[in-house]
Amino acid sequence: MTGSIRRRGAIKLFTGIVGAVLIWLVIYFVRLQGFVPLSFTMIPLAVPGAHALVGLLEVITGIPFLEIATRWDQLAGWQRGVLGLLVVVLALAVVGAGMVLFGQP
Repeated sequence: MTGSIRRRGAIKLFTGIVGAVLIWLVIYFVRLQGFVPLSFTMIPLAVPGAHALVGLLEVITGIPFLEIATRWDQLAGWQRGVLGLLVVVLALAVVGAGMVLFGQP
């Protein structure tokens, strides 16, 4: 059962990445035509990105996303607060490291 969940998660991850790349290519080629996209142009990348993150979570844990959500809801409020804060700090660290490593001078 875990293998099938991980397989479905890998498919979700793959389709999310492909979808994000396709949307990014459309934005890139529209920009080549002389139109300068605004920040709001990047919003459509959120949908395939979220789909890919759900797939990544299923691949890593081997648990369906809805079951993870149910387990999250069963935690005490303070536990959700601490874990949520930890996730935010970790995400900011990853984004900061990406900016430092791949930012332009």
